[in-house]
Amino acid sequence: MNSSISILFQPMNRMVTVPAGTTVLSAIREAGIQFEAICGGKGTCGKCRVIKISGKTSEEGSCCAKFLTLDEQRKGYCLACLVQVWSDAVFTIPIESRIDTPQILLDIAQTIQTISPSVHKYLVEKNLNYSLVTLGPSIRFAGYDGKRPVMNENQRDLIINSAHPLTATLYKKTEESLLIALEEQDTTERLFGIALDLGTTTVVGLLVDLLTGEIIKKASTLNRQITLGEELVTRIAIGRKEEGRKELQIAALGSVNEIIHKLTHGSGIKWNEIYDICLGGNTIMTWLLAGKDPTPLEYVDAQVESNPVLLNAETIGIDALPLTPIFCLPAVSRFVGGDAIGDILTSSMYKKTEISLLIDLGTNGEIILGNKDWMVSTSCASGPAFEGAGMRSGMRAMKGAIDTVKIDKSGQVIWHVIGDTDPKGVCGSGIIDAAAAMAHAGILDISGKLIESAPGVREGEHGLEFLLVPSHLTATGKDIVITSEDMAYLMDSKAAVLAAIIVLIKKYRLTPLDIHHVYLAGAFSSFGNIENLISFGILPEFPSAEFHRIGNGSLAGAYACLISSSLRKEATDIAKRMGYLDLLVDNDFIEEYWGALRIPEKDELFLIP
Repeated sequence: MNSSISILFQPMNRMVTVPAGTTVLSAIREAGIQFEAICGGKGTCGKCRVIKISGKTSEEGSCCAKFLTLDEQRKGYCLACLVQVWSDAVFTIPIESRIDTPQILLDIAQTIQTISPSVHKYLVEKNLNYSLVTLGPSIRFAGYDGKRPVMNENQRDLIINSAHPLTATLYKKTEESLLIALEEQDTTERLFGIALDLGTTTVVGLLVDLLTGEIIKKASTLNRQITLGEELVTRIAIGRKEEGRKELQIAALGSVNEIIHKLTHGSGIKWNEIYDICLGGNTIMTWLLAGKDPTPLEYVDAQVESNPVLLNAETIGIDALPLTPIFCLPAVSRFVGGDAIGDILTSSMYKKTEISLLIDLGTNGEIILGNKDWMVSTSCASGPAFEGAGMRSGMRAMKGAIDTVKIDKSGQVIWHVIGDTDPKGVCGSGIIDAAAAMAHAGILDISGKLIESAPGVREGEHGLEFLLVPSHLTATGKDIVITSEDMAYLMDSKAAVLAAIIVLIKKYRLTPLDIHHVYLAGAFSSFGNIENLISFGILPEFPSAEFHRIGNGSLAGAYACLISSSLRKEATDIAKRMGYLDLLVDNDFIEEYWGALRIPEKDELFLIP
């Protein structure tokens, strides 16, 4: 049996006891520290950087050297996933590896005309006199006129034996109503629910008064699954085994319960006054929350039902009343989930006569085309480049991230930093701004490669790189750069998105001139500069279109379904009638992808031929 060792992590002064031979990354997870580990510990992203202060360790030096400069190695930098610790040790988690105050999109663009939630409260009326008609005590719910609600024997006995006035909460599930809560006294004026966006990286929630639709409070946190791996394919791989699946479910539940605590704390509303929860999330996140084996989602022919996933709080361990229902927006396919359905509800494109295009870019990109008569969707593995991952100086959108970049006529780089502090790195919107500005300034050629003779371009340890911010101006004391490898990765991501859009439009014999509305959803799409998205060639030009930023459509869609039972039916109808084009088996996609590996010329009308 391995002996135990203690590892201290600075500057948070967090100590954890683990078996000797444990990797630093596993110890960080055990300590509950939010930490960058995009690839989930496979040694392929180079983001899980720590500095060894003391202790006996062993590491895969060749892999570490791939991602670390010689100067960093001399200073004790190593990759947490590749280093095993064999004695008591001390590590520093450098500023670039910490997850600190992420910029999370909380705005929603949704107005509901009629408030009609799926849960309602009624005063209980009972008649204990037996008759030949009832053959027992009569129980009524004042004002309720539906089918007889379903209740269990314990609930029935409680009603009959209670000496106090009672309020019943009924949940209308399809055509039948379920009794989910009984409370003493009249509590009909207190009816609350929570809308959630369970994202791959972040979890966002709204506390809502279900009687008025008022949003009482907002809260956000990071998805605790990210220390297990940021990419969806990594989480699928972990979820193949029951213990891994359980670990992922516990992490997701921990994030959801943290949101519930944040929403109820100080609001005057208790956790046991949460009577309904509605959740938007991609297919994989929803399956993992439900504890469902995600293995089938690895395959092109994966069968995904277009019905909502229905759970309750007690079954999976959410901090609410035991029978509080959880409505998960339905999915269309393995990569177009309830979050995309939320986008569609928020945009209202499914009600319009004109043809619309909806784009939600993240690690996975969802693209939806259509109108009130028809809709088709597709998805592309745009990669985490648009969220700042996979880049040498890339980081998520949080305090210290450069989010906008310009290069003036003199060649000076001008940037803005989230939190107005010294920069630590550059996030997705800043990377696109930088790439577009570099192309305009002649620093990149048409294929996205750095031009060796261009101002600001130099030879680095791993090839050419462009200096964005010199070390003396950064929070890390290191240069912030965009490397040749970064640009190759970014060009691959942008080509995948553009090709997906082109294929989808061409399949239906349309051109960009036929698109009248373009909806941009999600944090990157909402913060990104539209002009740069087009000039760099991520989006085509749409001369006839009006652009709309709809914010967090997944959260807005969950909110809409929380306060409108009719919209739950519409969400299910949308999912059932939407087509899906799988680009992995589409021959046209490869051809368009190769054509999209270029930056449009300045004077080129960037239309699909």
